[in-house]
Order: sequence, then structure tokens, then C-alpha cells
Amino acid sequence: MDLINRIKDKFKDSILEAFELKPKRVVVKVSPSKLKELARFLKDDLNFDYLIGAGGIDFKKENVIQVVYYLFSTTYKTLLMLKVDLPRENPVIDSLVDVWEAADYHERETWEMLGVNFVGHPNLTRLLLPEDWKEGFPLRKDFDLSPYQR
Repeated sequence: MDLINRIKDKFKDSILEAFELKPKRVVVKVSPSKLKELARFLKDDLNFDYLIGAGGIDFKKENVIQVVYYLFSTTYKTLLMLKVDLPRENPVIDSLVDVWEAADYHERETWEMLGVNFVGHPNLTRLLLPEDWKEGFPLRKDFDLSPYQR
């Protein structure tokens, strides 16, 4: 696919995975250091103008927190899943709010529920949990739910 080739040509060794899941559904995994640069390229050069959502997944056995951004090009009617793997013990990545403003709440939720620190986020504050929450990150696989069960 031309889209994948353009991404691979520009970012070479920083693309860890890129494939077409099915027509107009693309998955790209990038090195954390190139996430923001690739995001700007996707928006400005490849017309991925709409951020549908973002979130995270705790892969405890692999010791990884994966952040996924779901992007859509209204020009090409193509969905792209932009993935980045972060170390579970210190998941830190650049915020994409200045690329897509819609990333704001999604990054806040991912920070709050999984502990991903989005550097440069303009308002990384609680969204779902109480302001005084100190119990950890509820969506991590090792979070103890027993105090909250009846």
C-alpha cells in the first residue's frame, strides 16, 4: 500500500510494524522517540485530520504499556491505528494534544487509568477518579480490585 510505503520511506528504522489489516485499515507501530514527528507527518502530509480516540493496554507479561491512537483521514476514508510500546515501570511519551486537540481527554484518561505520563500535556489532571486518588492505576493488570468488590 502506498500509504505504508510513504511512512516507511520517511521513518525507516523507526517503524517497528506496518501493515494493512484490511482495506483502508492500517496499523503502524513506531519507536517512542519518533511518535510526535510521525503524528505531525500523518496529519500534515497524509491528511489524517481526525483523531477518533486513544487509549492504552497493559501487557504485564511483556512489561509493556501500549498506547494506541485511532486516526481517520476524511480525505482518503482510511483508519490508522498508531501504536507505541512503553516500558511498564516508567511509561513516558510526548503528548499529541498540540497535533490533535482531541487527544486531550484520551491522554488524561490513559494517564489516570494506566499511569502513562504525557510530556507537554497542557492539563494532565484527573478526569474520572476522585482528585485525592492514591490507590494506583485501575486498568493495570496487577491493580487489586478486592477492596472495591462486595
